[in-house]
Amino acid sequence: MLVLGAGCSETGLPVLEPTTSAGASGTADAGGNAGSVKPSTLSQARQQLGSLEIKTIPGRDSSYERDAFGDSWSDAATGVQFGRNGCDTRNDILRRDAVPGTIRTKTGTSGCKVTAGAWVSEYNGARYTNKSKIQIDHIVPLSRAWASGAKRWSAARRLAFANDPDNLLAVDGSSNQSKSDKGPSAWRPPKQYQCAYAVRYVRAVSKYDLPITKSDKSALTGMLDGCRT
Repeated sequence: MLVLGAGCSETGLPVLEPTTSAGASGTADAGGNAGSVKPSTLSQARQQLGSLEIKTIPGRDSSYERDAFGDSWSDAATGVQFGRNGCDTRNDILRRDAVPGTIRTKTGTSGCKVTAGAWVSEYNGARYTNKSKIQIDHIVPLSRAWASGAKRWSAARRLAFANDPDNLLAVDGSSNQSKSDKGPSAWRPPKQYQCAYAVRYVRAVSKYDLPITKSDKSALTGMLDGCRT
């Protein structure tokens, strides 16, 4: 189940406790309780969705610059779950989302460098033991955040967003490539994983005060309606 709690970050943004599961990604197994959330979590997601600004967002913004979000998987982001722990963000998320007890790390790296493990992708329910098959997805794509207003953020805020565990998930590379920079109205995982995806998406855009489109709101509402409590 997804379990959320709120705090406050060094940048003034709310910090939400990580989700917990067989990994930490909300998927117990390939079909277990993937669509289940606590009633309070579902209520919070619906409330957050209802308060989001509705705005027309261009599908592609020609001014988008990936480099404007800082170095890929930087450890420099502050005020987030793993900020400045000496490990890069990719390895932080690989450890967080792995099936418990499966992670192995390279000696001499303070437990940072993940060398092996098992992951259940929340985008297709399949289990993977080949790390090269796992990618770290930005649930709210960086290019979509840019077009939604992140282009006007400070560099520090963009860096925090790009490395924020609340907007990151270890998933299979094929699903991640299919999702690309699409929003909820253009892409969604299989039905049994839509609840967790919708809760995470709403949580991220709400945390950073990003608007969504009318069609995205409709898609997210439908996915939340499919949640089990």
